[in-house]
Amino acid sequence: MSQLRLLRTALALLALTLLTACAAMGDDGRDGLQISQDPRGVAITSKDSNMFLPGSATLQPEAAPFFDRVGQLLRDRPERKALIDSVSDNTGSAEYNQELQEVRALSMMKALTTRGVDRSRLAYVTGSAAAPTPGSMQPVNTAAQQSKIIILGASTADMNVNTIERFFNGISNLGKSLFN
Repeated sequence: MSQLRLLRTALALLALTLLTACAAMGDDGRDGLQISQDPRGVAITSKDSNMFLPGSATLQPEAAPFFDRVGQLLRDRPERKALIDSVSDNTGSAEYNQELQEVRALSMMKALTTRGVDRSRLAYVTGSAAAPTPGSMQPVNTAAQQSKIIILGASTADMNVNTIERFFNGISNLGKSLFN
């Protein structure tokens, strides 16, 4: 009977240690990333915030954790190139939206280079097929309209992203079930 109690205590301490370690990492678990497979590679968008205010190409301060995480993913994979697929708010003329997409893409590239990603590994496209047709007033925060960063030629399986996400989600769910 005491061995069972000892085993339960040891498992509880192990779970508590893992939860503490995850909490100490802050929000570095991939919570703010929306990761999906794209025909070109692994597409990454921000779940937490819009990166830009409408009509602006200045990155919002809330976008910094997103670029920190994406920068780390790219630094961990120095053989991979990345494509920034930029979209605009789709308000105004076609020329205005094209220019806004390009300036936003350059802002995103700068955010990655300041985080140690070599500029030669980055390229951008604008006017993605995911962007709405001109004149349609769709909200900019839908997943289809968000600018994204695509790690070219990669797959979520190659990057073990799903495994990592499942691990952290499992730890989080364990913590919720133990402490709620």
